[in-house]
Amino acid sequence: MPAKTGSRLGAKPEGWKAVRALKKILGLDEKSQDEPEPSPLESLLLPDQQRDNLERDITILEDEYGEKAKRLHEEAEKQVQDAAEDSVKDLHVIQMGMCPRCGEHLSEHLYATICKACGWNTFEVPQHGPVRVHLRDKANIIEGEHCYVLTTGDVFVVRNDVVIAKVPHDNVSWIEYVWTDEEISQRYKQTVARLKITCAWCNGPADPEKEGFSLVQVAFGATQERYVFCSSECYEAFRKMYPSRVHRNCYETKCADCNLCVKRYDDENDGIRLIAKDLLKIKNVKK
Repeated sequence: MPAKTGSRLGAKPEGWKAVRALKKILGLDEKSQDEPEPSPLESLLLPDQQRDNLERDITILEDEYGEKAKRLHEEAEKQVQDAAEDSVKDLHVIQMGMCPRCGEHLSEHLYATICKACGWNTFEVPQHGPVRVHLRDKANIIEGEHCYVLTTGDVFVVRNDVVIAKVPHDNVSWIEYVWTDEEISQRYKQTVARLKITCAWCNGPADPEKEGFSLVQVAFGATQERYVFCSSECYEAFRKMYPSRVHRNCYETKCADCNLCVKRYDDENDGIRLIAKDLLKIKNVKK
């Protein structure tokens, strides 16, 4: 009886090339010396267990032409593209001062954006910690470099790039982010270096550190707007050209004491923290 021949006993099937190509994209195939270095997107670092599971799943999906593996890869690319589009859309909504979840006006700060209507928020945390998770027993504190609050309310505490604790939500009292004066000062300087603030009158650069830098919040219509000026001369020229409504007198009235317009920002304070995000332009970074 003649011996059986086939893809499993003889030559490799045609679909093996497609499967091997997919393995190369996912970083599961051995690199030859002649192969070029992969792009950062192709050289994903996966834990050993996930890498083994992924390679086993790809082996299960092998068919004569490798069509299943190819189709799943295309679906994954489409899912990533859809997620990126949703993220960009949300960022545009936030830049307009509106909540991406409920559409209400946001309370904006330099390193925190909060919606008082639905509770949506985004905020910066210290880059290198520490962060302290206070437990309900009030006796123990878990400290790490980062922590992540899951949708379930559970908290992962990370130190040296590894999870050192998973705290159930019913055992968490509150989370403390410890900011040092040095890091706050460094963040402030980095932000100023990346931002280009334009004077609302002369369109020239406005430096918050220079004398005469002015900021005013005025409602010429129904909504509060914010304007930045590089000097007192530009500010006075703007006031003369655009006087405020008589019954509002925005130039002389604190926003906290007025309810005659739709508020977009908090009351006036000192420093760059007041500058609206829609007046800040990120400098073009040379590639």
